[in-house]
Amino acid sequence: MSTDRYKPGILEQWGRRVLISIRTSTKKEEHKTETGFSDVSKKLIFWGSFWSFWIGFFPSVLFVYLSYYLPSFSFASLSDISYQGLFAFLTLLTIITVFEFYLLFRLGFYLSYQMAKAADVALADEPELITPIPGMMARLVLEIPDPRIRLYGIDPYKHLDERALFFRTVLYKSKVFLSNIFAKFLLKVILGRTSLRFLIEYVSGPITGIWDAVTTYIILFELRKRIITRKLADSLLIQIKSKSKNPKLIESVLRSVALSIVYTKTFHPNFEYLLFGLLGLLPNRETLQNLDDWEGFVLSLEPLTEKEKQWPISIFAICASFDGKLNTEELNAFSGLSEHSPTWILDRVRHLSATIQKGELAESFHWMEKILPQERNS
Repeated sequence: MSTDRYKPGILEQWGRRVLISIRTSTKKEEHKTETGFSDVSKKLIFWGSFWSFWIGFFPSVLFVYLSYYLPSFSFASLSDISYQGLFAFLTLLTIITVFEFYLLFRLGFYLSYQMAKAADVALADEPELITPIPGMMARLVLEIPDPRIRLYGIDPYKHLDERALFFRTVLYKSKVFLSNIFAKFLLKVILGRTSLRFLIEYVSGPITGIWDAVTTYIILFELRKRIITRKLADSLLIQIKSKSKNPKLIESVLRSVALSIVYTKTFHPNFEYLLFGLLGLLPNRETLQNLDDWEGFVLSLEPLTEKEKQWPISIFAICASFDGKLNTEELNAFSGLSEHSPTWILDRVRHLSATIQKGELAESFHWMEKILPQERNS
């Protein structure tokens, strides 16, 4: 069964190299305990937002100051445009913006490494994966969306409108850099030659700083969720390997992960990690078909015992929490599994989702164990 291969772009490759160099150059220290991850991650998110504000603030003020020494240009009429002034303005704007983003990226890489270390997540190369840990972290910091891949016939986009996906991707890729440049450009054009030009110094710096701070907060917040769910995924694989030798059960669990990919509408790196781990346990994986089909998943439950059926349902429930929230399709899926799943499972899934959102690693493990089919859950 063929798979689409993903080749990291130049930026992502650079990000991976930077993260590996940070890992190599940082002195080895004792890893933080799991109970301390929440506090450590909160501090990292706070300081990341704090320093990002100033990284956005000072280059913006520097740009405003230097722009006063550039040749003037006006858009009052095409004949009045000084192309020399426009070119000098855009050149300075690009240099300042690139410098700003370089500092933001370096800060993001460093904080990402520290957060992974706090959770005892190693920056392993993982050549068997399309998205190893360094790749996942680099894409988040650089704001590169998850790759559009289809593995083993699993189509994350089967329920997503292609045109909407195209425009969303274009906006995602251009919003950060272009919006930063566009904001400075508008401020210069609108206020630069008016009596209000003195406002640029007081407006552009704080606005850019706040924008960068919020962006860093969102990036680190998402990274924290992905670090927690990687730890959960690793634990799930270990438990499945140790407790099950039944290929039918593993196939059903695999189908539950495939459905989670479809309902999340992206190839979440930790879904990929689970997928490849489960495929490695199946000798005849090349013969599997329609892994992301709901009817196929329901049929895969039939040959299992009542206790075995709880495993794929529980794995589906835990995977539904990976992004920290439940969408409509996932809620409908739980309704469709009502005859197979215990009545308490949806409530515990919501608790797990909440703890992942809050960055509580130990609590997330606690609620995951309460969802898994163990005697104390009955």
